[in-house]
Amino acid sequence: LLFRMSKIVALGGGIVTRICEGQFGITRREWTVLAIVARAPSMALSEVGHRCEIDNARLSRAVSSLVAKKLMRKTHRPDRQIDLQLTDAGMALHASLFPIALDINRKMIDALDPDVVHALDDALALLHAQGVQLVRDTVVPKGRRSHADRRKA
Repeated sequence: LLFRMSKIVALGGGIVTRICEGQFGITRREWTVLAIVARAPSMALSEVGHRCEIDNARLSRAVSSLVAKKLMRKTHRPDRQIDLQLTDAGMALHASLFPIALDINRKMIDALDPDVVHALDDALALLHAQGVQLVRDTVVPKGRRSHADRRKA
């Protein structure tokens, strides 16, 4: 299941990644963060992390890069929270890239009947919930990085 799902994501996601990097100068992760923030005029950094489901270090790097590219700005609140907003350039990028990404998604599901699309959506929601529960319930010991680092092999 995971292998098949990853192969499907690699097919469509690979196209989106090449468009993000080649035409818009952002990474796929930066696009994910930017697209989440675009849903509201302002969004707390913690909420973005929750919605993106990426760890704090990767989120921080993506946000810092988007701020450096002047696509996003950070506002520090008195309660030590950070709010994120898209700049005009970020909103323009979103307005240009979102229809392209949406079209790729639509083309991926064109092979499915509407009833199958709804069933797939329901199945994916169940699988996501099951995956979240599995992560909560599973204790995996941390490996020693020196032995697990594939780049040295």
